[in-house]
Amino acid sequence: MTEKKQSIEATCPECRGPLSEIRIENENPEYRCLVGHRYSARSLLEEHAEAQERVLWSAVVALEESTSLVNAVGAQFAPEVADRLRKQAALKHQQAAEIRRVLEGLERFAIG
Repeated sequence: MTEKKQSIEATCPECRGPLSEIRIENENPEYRCLVGHRYSARSLLEEHAEAQERVLWSAVVALEESTSLVNAVGAQFAPEVADRLRKQAALKHQQAAEIRRVLEGLERFAIG
């Protein structure tokens, strides 16, 4: 049996390595990364949706941590710097809220 391998413009949902489509005669294509993670079309879409959600939640946590960090260390800076840091942290907190709204409306692929 011949195997055809073609890179696709996507990364592995697990390790973020490049994905390739593997086609073997008379079989459904399979998707593999350099590490060896393997996916069917269905599992690739399912895992990709989970990866999207994980990354977005990580962004929310990182942005919200800004407020905690500024509260913890802000007093060590000059008042004008501390004030600027508080304003920046407030903006990051708003951005986290926007991503939370995106997460609330995030749709998974309708595979059936």
